Amino acid sequence: MQSSERIVRVEAFGLRCAMPRVAGNALRTFRERASLLVKVTTAGGISGWGETWAYPAAASELIRTMLAPKLFGMDITNPRAAQARLLEAAVPDRRGQVHMAVSALDIALWDGYGRTVGKPIHELLGGALRSSIKAYASGPLLPAGDDRYDGFDAAIGLYAELGFSAVKIRIGIDEASDLSAIRRARTILGEDAMLMADLNEASTVRDAVSLAYQAADAKLAWLEEPVRHDDLDAYRRLAQMLPLPLAGGESFCGVQAFAPFIAAGTLDIVQPDLAICGGLTEGIRVAGLADAFDVPVAPHVWGSAINFLASLQYAATLLPGRGRIGAPVFEYDMSFNPLRERLYDPRPDGKGEIAVPDGAGLGIAIDIERLADYVTDHWVLEA
Repeated sequence: MQSSERIVRVEAFGLRCAMPRVAGNALRTFRERASLLVKVTTAGGISGWGETWAYPAAASELIRTMLAPKLFGMDITNPRAAQARLLEAAVPDRRGQVHMAVSALDIALWDGYGRTVGKPIHELLGGALRSSIKAYASGPLLPAGDDRYDGFDAAIGLYAELGFSAVKIRIGIDEASDLSAIRRARTILGEDAMLMADLNEASTVRDAVSLAYQAADAKLAWLEEPVRHDDLDAYRRLAQMLPLPLAGGESFCGVQAFAPFIAAGTLDIVQPDLAICGGLTEGIRVAGLADAFDVPVAPHVWGSAINFLASLQYAATLLPGRGRIGAPVFEYDMSFNPLRERLYDPRPDGKGEIAVPDGAGLGIAIDIERLADYVTDHWVLEA
């Protein structure tokens, strides 16, 4: 290791932005978006950016008091060694907050590694299998109030106008309303579009199966997280009873959390979120496990531009799946999100795909000043 590659500085930026309307999914709504960005810098002045979004304030404190000091002196061009050291702090928290905090640092290390050697992350992961990825519009959020599907048709129409040929809608209000939303989305998008539905853990096994059969005419590509994400027995039952593919995994922390679900054949599409599961290093492990069981991976993407860009780099390296899903698809959150838009706001091409940036690290330069309006907390630690 050259001395210039030693990590000497860790910086964190807490971000918050108010939502224009209280909205969310079937189980919960929120008034603001929040995330934590971290910046890791070497003695040579090279920096990398990472993110975690689920519990940003808690992650910030974990990183500041426990994880960041473990990085000082480590080589930014060896993210796997650094992640292994960071995960030593996961005892007894083997499936939760520590993995989320580590996720932010791990993504930053891979970004810094790429910027140090002048290569995009996908090259460091072994090479891209594609230069662009089919994107699906994920939305809209369900507004609070009496009509949870208010504005739904207009949003779906907008996604089609923007060039998306695949859309994932949120459902889970009640069977009649959900069926109506699914069929309206299909009518607006047309028969050839890829349509998925996300229940966000709001249903039961029997109700989800009933909905799936009644919505068979809409030809859903998958049903996502019908029940609590960690209810393995329920997922076993769903896998046996559902007439369509089952997707999940966005809330799993660490490859060990994915293992029983994949080994039991409960998931047809695995959805790690790099900002939660343990970063790119853990995402590689999840993809390897899924490959061993011939299960396609479609990353869950939420948060700011940092997780979006990291997930694009990751998705470029994933093996194509078989069956109706085919090649990896990419989640494009279409809700109000200046935390992404101010840094990166691509649109699909004529085939409904978005290009994978090929600059160093995450693929583009990161200018935190563009998010200055939303920075509510900032701290710095130096070796």
